[in-house]
Amino acid sequence: MKLIYKIKSGALQFTVFIAVLIALLLAGLILYAYTFIYMKEQSKGAIENIQMADIGIQYLLEQKEINSDTTQIDFIKKENQTIKTCLSQWGIFQKGITVTQFRKKKFTKTALIGSLIKADESPTLFLQETHNGLTVVGNTTIRGNAYLPTQGVNSGYIAGNSYYGSQLIYGTTKKSSAELPKLEKTVLDGIQYYLKEYKPENQEEYINLSSALKITNSFKTKTKGYYSSDPIVLENKIIIGNIIIKSGTSIKIKKTALLKDIILIAPIIEIEDEATGNFQAIASKKITLGKNCNLIYPTALLLFQDNKNSPNETSNIPFDNQIYINTGSIVKGNICYIQTKETADFQTQVVLEKEGKIKGQVYCNGNFEIRGIVSGSVYTKQFVANQSGSIFMNHIYNGTIENENIPAIYGGFLFEQEPKTVLKWLY
Repeated sequence: MKLIYKIKSGALQFTVFIAVLIALLLAGLILYAYTFIYMKEQSKGAIENIQMADIGIQYLLEQKEINSDTTQIDFIKKENQTIKTCLSQWGIFQKGITVTQFRKKKFTKTALIGSLIKADESPTLFLQETHNGLTVVGNTTIRGNAYLPTQGVNSGYIAGNSYYGSQLIYGTTKKSSAELPKLEKTVLDGIQYYLKEYKPENQEEYINLSSALKITNSFKTKTKGYYSSDPIVLENKIIIGNIIIKSGTSIKIKKTALLKDIILIAPIIEIEDEATGNFQAIASKKITLGKNCNLIYPTALLLFQDNKNSPNETSNIPFDNQIYINTGSIVKGNICYIQTKETADFQTQVVLEKEGKIKGQVYCNGNFEIRGIVSGSVYTKQFVANQSGSIFMNHIYNGTIENENIPAIYGGFLFEQEPKTVLKWLY
């Protein structure tokens, strides 16, 4: 009998073992199934986060009003998923931020936004109607869509040189208007805010320029800044990202400084020979770019002068009241001169020297002297040529404006009523 009970006990133990094993296998299968479904949902949520972020950026491209506060988009309703957007000014462009969240997972996408430019459709040259036609002299070339005053375009003479081209305009011509295309009001308001009001508000927003050789700040965090009433010299440093540097006097950029995506603000901004990088420079007195510099896209050099109440004020200091681009320098981006006075004068506000190149846009509601090459678009009130001790208004002498050596689609100035695009994805 004892032997029989031992056999039954062993059978019972075996049965219990099998039952436990089956239970463990079933629990493992259930856990695996749950984990698989959970990971699948998480993976799907992560993919949808990215897709929703793209929708958010597209929403910001359609948005007209600036709103620096983060707002939730209500037209997209999904369980456990939200999308928030923010559109703010960043220099002369806009900064769009989209934050999507699925449960605890977040995804942030940040973009620099400007107007959509189609090289073959947009104006290559827009010369404001001042009832004074354009005169081309020497080896001048205009290739693309030209918007001209009623008087059109003629050939001329300067210092014994005539026009050497086979056509006056290599492209289509249309009539321009009495005003240049208008920039968005938010751009103009933003420029005046930067020049007159901007300062870091508290210690948390302040950066110490002498703290490290490399300073970075992500566009996914709050903007950080530095202000001094004294001149600022940037050298032997790398400064990258969501940073604004302002001086009440001047900023000088040495070639040993590498600046990327930051904003510089000062009455006077000087960029040394052979400097490189990309940034936005906003000044109120002058901007000078030295020889053989290479500023990559989307750089912006902007001079804003509130001279409505002193329209006849002039200066004998070299390059005062000018954006000056020296020989051999390349700017890929935007050059902008804006003044508030409306009366015309004979001063030169933007100068592009021989062998200087701009790939992008020039916007000048004053006088532009072009001796180099602009690939993209020029919007100007008047041209000027200073030659042989004389001033020739609405003359271009040995300058080139063309729309071929530029991407077919790119981003630029924020114009009113123009569609927007992403200039660059930020980090």
